[in-house]
Formats: sequence, structure tokens, C-alpha cells
Amino acid sequence: MLKYIPVPCVIVDVETTGGNVTYDRITEIGIVEVSENGITEWSTLINPRVPIPKGIQQITGITNEMVADAPYFEQVAKEILLRLQGKLFIAHNARFDYGFIRNEFARLAYSFKAKVMCTVRLSRHLYASHTGHSLEKIIARHQIAVTHRHRALDDAKTTYRFLTIAEEEKGEELIRAAVKHQYRKESIPAGFDASIIDGLPNSPGVYYFWGENKELLYVGKSINIRKRVLSHFTADHKSSREMKICQQTRNITFDKTAGELSALILESKKVKELQPLYNRRLRRVSNFYSIGLAEAKDGVLAPHIFSVSEMPRSTKKLYGLFPSVKKAKEAIQSISDEHSLCYQVCGLEKPTNRACTSHQLKKCNGYCVGKQPALVHNVNLLQGFSALSLKTWPYEGPVALVEKTQEGESEHHLIVDNWCILGVAESAADYENILKGNPVPQIDKDIYRYLVATVFAKSSAVTLVVLSLDPHASYG
Repeated sequence: MLKYIPVPCVIVDVETTGGNVTYDRITEIGIVEVSENGITEWSTLINPRVPIPKGIQQITGITNEMVADAPYFEQVAKEILLRLQGKLFIAHNARFDYGFIRNEFARLAYSFKAKVMCTVRLSRHLYASHTGHSLEKIIARHQIAVTHRHRALDDAKTTYRFLTIAEEEKGEELIRAAVKHQYRKESIPAGFDASIIDGLPNSPGVYYFWGENKELLYVGKSINIRKRVLSHFTADHKSSREMKICQQTRNITFDKTAGELSALILESKKVKELQPLYNRRLRRVSNFYSIGLAEAKDGVLAPHIFSVSEMPRSTKKLYGLFPSVKKAKEAIQSISDEHSLCYQVCGLEKPTNRACTSHQLKKCNGYCVGKQPALVHNVNLLQGFSALSLKTWPYEGPVALVEKTQEGESEHHLIVDNWCILGVAESAADYENILKGNPVPQIDKDIYRYLVATVFAKSSAVTLVVLSLDPHASYG
């Protein structure tokens, strides 16, 4: 019987079809209930509605045949809820078990919540001199007899036995201190040094999640680094990706920026440069393609694709930035279908004396067979491409985007020309050196989007300074 761990509590273990908290399902649940009236044990197999992989069957001993006639989760949900509700939820690597149970209830449109205690973290706190805190390590360390390892009730009973041993070995004061410490840091996953969180700033910037052997797991940005990092940990049960990131994270570093724009741009650069494991893969594209509109015969406008490494300074309209000719053609076809345009005019088919394929399918309004005037086709075409229209650089030359820290001190000066970043200055005194360096501007789709939002914003935390074209101008 527990003496110092808060009761009533439940020690819970689940077996599953895999480790993906949003895709995989529970195959067995075991619960040890502890109250002032004593201890009760309960378990059930659960039909997961999906096949159990052979590797998982070998580990747990739970086969597809064993769960074939077992109840579905919804058939035992009420009984599970009655056993769990209002009690401290204890599990070994609790975020795993708690995450799976919460998601099973969420599929039934019920939001299950409980106060959670993790025995992995409890073991780390009480037995800090030991290197391993998995259930296998704890079993070996304390010589706990287990009948069926990787079966839910047996693992729950083993976890309960560890709690009683820890109480006997460490005593009331250390146990209560360990429990109190865990609640104070309850949003931090097991295996992670919670003191790292204390060193994170409440300011804008980019943060980096590092795994074992200094493997970069994830790069993110926020106007409040500490708050955003904590949100990853509190939301990990909702996503298998978040759970993997949190469980594997061993260190977090950061780069402070003056504000949101600097953070957005730095994040975009770092993701493309470092290719973190769990970020959406963003290829660093050296050459983009865009779409221009030119007048063809009979005055009809026709789209054409061309390579663009930097934005032309002319007032000629461009439409979209694409990483390949294929992607640009897909955009043209999508617009053509949505706005009843002729495939021959749009360069999707070679011009012939016959109707285009789109007209044969009753999508094109018939410019190709003389049923639609060029003017009407042009209006439809311009309407379709308008959503892709790129902004023309509104200045004759470069500008400085000055972003200030929350304390009001200028920290980042982004030198920008024609939607390209020429350099980053610490102060106005560095402008001249950056401009004299003749940097080669290169368009980046993500950075273009951030800069457009900033330059054309009605209210912004960024001050824009138009720089002189005079080569002898001084900015110091």
C-alpha cells in the first residue's frame, strides 16, 4: 500500500499496435487502482480494428487472434472512465499511455483529462546516480519479479511495485519532494533536463531541438521562445510528430532576434540550410520559375514560363514562384480548368485547327473554335492569374528594415533590395559596407512572402529606411 504517493491514484499501462499516437490503437489496458480502501486490479484486451504488426506481436505476445473477439474501446470506455476519473494518473513514460488513452476518448468526442505523474521522471529524480530508468532497468535494479513483461496489467503491477520500493528506500521527505518537483515541471517530458527551460528567453527568436548525439530534430520560431517551447510539450499527445520530438529532445538552444520578421527569415534560412529531421523538408532552390503573360495572335494573352533567379525590376507583371517548370505548368492547368480557358492558348496543347481537349470535355468556353472573343478570354485569364500576381518592388533601390527589441533598442537591420536580403547590419554604420559588397540578390519564395507582408503592412513593428543611391552617401 502506498504511503506518500497521493491517493486515490491509478497505475496504468497500455499495449498498442505501434508508437504513433494518432494512428496506432490500444490492444490492451491494465489498471491498478489504489485508494484508502485498498488495491484493485483490472485489465482487458481491446480490439484495435487494425492488424497488429508481427514485430509488436512478438514483443507483447498479443496476437490478432487474441483480440478478434475482444471489445472495442467504446464498449469498455465507460468502465475505463469510472476507474480513471478523479484519480492521479501514474504510468511509466506517462505521456505515451496518457496520450493514447486521451486520443481514444477523443475519437468518442470526449475530452479526458487527468493529473499525471511519470515514474520515469520519478526514478530519475530519486535515483539520479543510475544511468537507466526504463522499466527493464528498474526491474533489474530492484530485482522485481515479473510474470509477463509487455503485458499491460503485469507492467502496471511492476510500476506499482517500484513505487512501494521507492517509498521504503527513500522515505517520506524525498518522495514528497520528488512528487512536488514533478508537478512543478509537469509539462516537461521524461529524459529532459527541466532546467534548460528556465534558461529560455521570453523574447522573439529561433529555437532548436537537439536529440542524442547532437542530432537536430526541429527548428521553430516564435515571438516568445519559452512559451512556444512549452506548448510543444503540452500538445505532444495530439500528434505523433510532437510526441516523437518531445521524447527524443535532450537539449534546446536558441538565437534571439529583434522581432517576428527577423525570426521568420532566420527560421526559413536555418530549415533549408540544416534540414532538421522533423521539419517539413524545404529544398534550397537556387532557381525559380515564374509565369508571364504576353500578347499572341488576335490580341489574346498567353502565359509563358521562364526562369527567374531574381525579380525583374520592370513593371511587367509576374505570376507565382515555382521550384520547377512542372509545378508552373500544373498551376496553369489548374487556373485553366477553374476559369474555362483554352488549353491551346495556355500552352498546354499545341495549336491546331480543332477544338482543344478542354473544350471537348465541355470546360473551355470555345476560343479555340471561334465561340469566344479574345477580349473575354483575356478577362477570364487575368482574373484567374490575379491570385498569383507578384508584387513589384516599390522603391528605386535598397531599403533598411529596422526591427527593435522589446526594450526599444535597435538590434537587426535587414538591408533589402527587390525582395532580396543583401545583408544584416548591427547598426546604420554597417550599411555602406553591405551595399559596397555588391551582393548578388537571389529570390527566395518564403522570404519574399515575409518581406511583402512587412513592406505593405499598415502598422508594423519594423521601421523602413529608404537608402540613398549615392555611392558616397554615409549612414554612420
